Amino acid sequence: MDRELDASFRRGVLRRRVVWAGGSVALVVAILLFLPGWLRPSIARERIRTGRVDRGPIEGIVEASGQVIPAFEGVLSSPVEARVKKILKRPGEAVKAGEEILQLDTAASRIQLERLEDQLAKKANEGAQLRINLEKSLTDLRGSIESQKLDLEALLYRQDQNRKLRGDGLVSEQVLKASEVDSKKARIELAQLQGQAANEEQSTQAQLAGLELDLATLRRDRDEARRQLELATTRSDRSGVITWVVPQEGATVRQGDVIARIADLDSFRVKAGVSDVHSAELHPGQTVRVMVDGQPLTGRLAEIDPTIQEGRVEFHVNLDDSRNPKLRNNLSVDVLVVTDSRANVLRVPKGPYAQGSASEPVFVIEPGERSAAIRKTVRFGLSGYDAYEVLDGLAEGDEVILSDMRDFVHLSRVNLK
Repeated sequence: MDRELDASFRRGVLRRRVVWAGGSVALVVAILLFLPGWLRPSIARERIRTGRVDRGPIEGIVEASGQVIPAFEGVLSSPVEARVKKILKRPGEAVKAGEEILQLDTAASRIQLERLEDQLAKKANEGAQLRINLEKSLTDLRGSIESQKLDLEALLYRQDQNRKLRGDGLVSEQVLKASEVDSKKARIELAQLQGQAANEEQSTQAQLAGLELDLATLRRDRDEARRQLELATTRSDRSGVITWVVPQEGATVRQGDVIARIADLDSFRVKAGVSDVHSAELHPGQTVRVMVDGQPLTGRLAEIDPTIQEGRVEFHVNLDDSRNPKLRNNLSVDVLVVTDSRANVLRVPKGPYAQGSASEPVFVIEPGERSAAIRKTVRFGLSGYDAYEVLDGLAEGDEVILSDMRDFVHLSRVNLK
């Protein structure tokens, strides 16, 4: 037969059940309260870098890569068509004004000069021969003219005599007419001889004038060939450093071909390039900062190459201090083109937390407890060299995580350890 349980025993069992139930409820409540914190990702403070939002001026920039080049580079051209006989100076070597850089084989130019000298002598000889022939022809004509004048005088004298004799009835009318005809014929022949002499002289003078023009042209060609031959020594017209020279001895260069480049390494400028997506932002006259050993050198954007090659646009920068001792030929530098500037704006230091978009998620450390960072969406304006302009989403004094937070961008809150 079953026996009724003792009341005190029943109360003990009930208490234990209540305690177990209460403990279980408390455990569940504790799990619900603390589990999100235990499961939420966290990041160690020593692994992150932070920066403060402040207020001040900012400059919008386009970052480009550049190279220091000589500000002035002279070009030496070949004065004649010739073969490179010997290279006396190589790229990188210093050269003084008047110093020879190349030796050219000028045999062809010398032959050309001799040919011009021969043509000049031949033309001069033709002119002398023409003058001799003219003098001989004129001498013969003058003799004929003088002889004709004597004949005319004699015929005129006979005509006068016949006219007198006709008046006395001593000669016939026919004889008088014949003497008058002879006189007229003699006068016509004299005029013809005088005209022939004048024509001969004019014709010869015209030929001599043509020869003189030919001679003048040949003299100019000869003088130019002689001058070019004298210049064929390929001497530098300035002191500097050879940056390029015809690379191979024996090569043939034509007149006007570049055979050497000489740079003045006392002053420099910068040649830079940037992606063509920024081409519309570049304008001559913009302020430019060139970073050399971490220090900025100011300058101005001088000229922009109108052609785009391989997705890049190139431009040149004239430096205010073009003789700065830190500048070296072919030195690689960072170039910052200032496209805009604002005086008093909110700004936050640059870092890998932002990728340059107009709107980005940013983690801001809570100002009270500093044990967590809250994700905020921030709108940026100008992008400077070391800071972004903040348009919306942050306040002055906010502490922002500048490190790369892409692994946590899906979270609204991150714990800090």
